[in-house]
Amino acid sequence: MKIALVGAELEENLGLRYMASALEQAGYEAVIMPFNEEADSAQVVRSVLAAAPDIVGLSMVFTGRAREFCRLAEKLRAADFTGHLTAGGHFAALNCGQLLSDFPEFDSVALGEGEELLCNLAENLPDLSRVAGFCYRAADGSIRTNPGLGNPEDLDALPFPRRNEFHEYFGQPIASILSSRGCWRECAFCSIDAWYRSGGGKKFRIRSIDNIVAEMSELYHQHGIRIFNFQDDNFFLPDKKQALTRFKALRRGLQEAAVEKIAIAVKARPDSINREALRVLDDLGIFRVFLGVENASQRGLDNLNRKNTVAQIEKALKLLNDFNLHVAYNLLMFEPDTNMQDILINLNFMERHVDNPFNFCRAEAYAFTGLEKKLRDDNILSGDYFGFDYRIKDPQVETFHKIANYAFFARNFSDYGLHYFNMEVDFSYLLLRRFFPDRLTQGLRAEVRAFIKETNVDTHRHLCRIYDLVLATDPNDSEAIKASMKTMRRQVDEHSRVLRTQGERIIDRLQAAYAGTPQSEIHQELDLPIFNERLPASESSVPTGSSWTTLDPDNPFGLLKQPIPYEVFKSRMASGR
Repeated sequence: MKIALVGAELEENLGLRYMASALEQAGYEAVIMPFNEEADSAQVVRSVLAAAPDIVGLSMVFTGRAREFCRLAEKLRAADFTGHLTAGGHFAALNCGQLLSDFPEFDSVALGEGEELLCNLAENLPDLSRVAGFCYRAADGSIRTNPGLGNPEDLDALPFPRRNEFHEYFGQPIASILSSRGCWRECAFCSIDAWYRSGGGKKFRIRSIDNIVAEMSELYHQHGIRIFNFQDDNFFLPDKKQALTRFKALRRGLQEAAVEKIAIAVKARPDSINREALRVLDDLGIFRVFLGVENASQRGLDNLNRKNTVAQIEKALKLLNDFNLHVAYNLLMFEPDTNMQDILINLNFMERHVDNPFNFCRAEAYAFTGLEKKLRDDNILSGDYFGFDYRIKDPQVETFHKIANYAFFARNFSDYGLHYFNMEVDFSYLLLRRFFPDRLTQGLRAEVRAFIKETNVDTHRHLCRIYDLVLATDPNDSEAIKASMKTMRRQVDEHSRVLRTQGERIIDRLQAAYAGTPQSEIHQELDLPIFNERLPASESSVPTGSSWTTLDPDNPFGLLKQPIPYEVFKSRMASGR
């Protein structure tokens, strides 16, 4: 039996690769088919028809791409694919009944982690009533649900994910890896938490150190991997002493396996960070931490159910910066109950922390999350399961969000966005320092640090101007709001263009340093720009081929039908793009 697994493959998709290995271990043939954007639909349909699989599984993780996958399912059926069409992932599982009701093209939806589920589906394909953990369409057309058996606890029992090609940074191959699954908190905005809760059993599970070392050793010695990107939702454990013991065991195991001079990137909560653990991770080669700051207002943190304090955030940032790491974070500075004082607190936080790349956005609502329930209870939830929406209760904050979202859309959310690029510059410098420190100069380090600060200061400056505009604007004056949106968009885009050019020149110098070109031979002026505040009245120009768009102020979310999904945003942040 052949199974085709379809999903995003911009980086290594560990979900698809784990499932492919599990299916192969069970004696089935598995093929992975990339579906990175809707333009790939025709190629995916051709590949499916050519492979003629018995089962096609669509990895529907992100809300923002769910309609694309539904349209792909329709195109597969229109092209006469007659095999079993199933879906999985956070979006599909949490909306399974509605999805099957609205789209008859689907036969079933997997409700949990896919390795065992897909193997059981393949084994019992003629009779899905025997397969636990599936929502499916029965022979009589009714939609039925077989409860799952709970999230699998023994992660060591899983085969290592299939590997075939790797990306490189400065000639150093990188691989994604997991040391755990799930999370031990219950943030109100997190669909990952909702998905693991829906699966039953333990939400948070860890692999043994021996199992992790075995995979890292294989990647290191057989594939030449030198950068390990840990995709755990939180690399740390709830108990700091246990985490320290675990990190020491990992260090010891890698030393014994002769895995040395590597770089590792992780994600962490602020309340996990402590100096003792960082010392051990520094020995392992940690160079990047995506820190879950989320909000700088204690009130905002509490509303998002983060279960940590602003003091812990401040302490974590100080500790991480003491170790001179690439630290990036996101601010969910807009949530339903945000007030103008919360906005001011977050702006002041940005001002204090201009050394670290960051981004900001609104907390979005996803099915079965605490935020979605709250919005329903407050009767302010709109949209549908393909994209819930809401308006912030405070009219001034809603106005602030509308102007800021429009003005910063390209900078925050496009693939060409300056905030992602700011992270890329810092990421590249710190990675180069990890492997080739002798090729760097203090002057180049200064240029990198200055670029990060100037980008952040520019964002802070424009947000402060929006704050002043909002205080002086009637929230009911739609024409004044639209005018402010257009003015701020022109200014932000123009400054982004200038800063982007500056950053690209720094990237060129980093590439030259990697190539061994003496910095004295690189004749480039790198003075930071002094912006002319008298900007042209026309829309600013953008580089040819970029993904920037001109947005309609009547539709603050631009060409998108729904808000940017938080998982997509965070994934981009975590990948350093």
